[in-house]
Amino acid sequence: MDMTYLCEVCGKEFHPIRVAQKFCSVRCKNLSDKNDRRFSGIRDYILRRDGFKCSKCDSPIMLTVHHKDWDRTNNDPSNLITLCRSCHPKEHFDVVDRNIKKICLVCGREFFPLKSKRNSQILCRRKECKTKYHLMQKRKPHELKLCIICGKEFTQKFPKHTCCSLECTKINNDRKKAERYIKLRDELKAKQIQYYADHKEERKAYIRAWQSRNAGKVKMYKRKQL
Repeated sequence: MDMTYLCEVCGKEFHPIRVAQKFCSVRCKNLSDKNDRRFSGIRDYILRRDGFKCSKCDSPIMLTVHHKDWDRTNNDPSNLITLCRSCHPKEHFDVVDRNIKKICLVCGREFFPLKSKRNSQILCRRKECKTKYHLMQKRKPHELKLCIICGKEFTQKFPKHTCCSLECTKINNDRKKAERYIKLRDELKAKQIQYYADHKEERKAYIRAWQSRNAGKVKMYKRKQL
């Protein structure tokens, strides 16, 4: 039996391809209120203004709305334009702003930042500078700390280091495992005690019924106990 759903945007009947499909086409999905909230309710107007076509390649498939000045809060109609999924990334990446010059924090060279990151870009596009910057962020000045196992003083190279040697770290890991095991064991015991307390009367009734059905076994057990 073929299922037919109604599109939430245009009201057209369609056969769903996947689970929880709410729209008959990508165009209706783009026109939905969920995607329109980000553009202050004028996304539908922008798509209609541009004739539901990409302003670069005239493609009617997989349309998106692009901010010309790369500012998502500026939803002025003159700042918005319709682009397809293939043309939209070209507007954001590898576009250099030649009007601004910056100095790299690592190598000190001048570079032109990308237009989409002209305010936040602080490094040039060399991979060496990026890796050096990440290492600089991770490293912190060494501190003298006391080992939590043997109490010996050592220089802490990383903030997670709490032991002075590998032997102490193994002892610490074993101790943590033992603490976890004890905690789980106590939780299971508490759950078991609570379960027995909640089902006390039911267990008593079950035992009485079993004893009445197996009176011979009960007598044999009492004789052995004597």
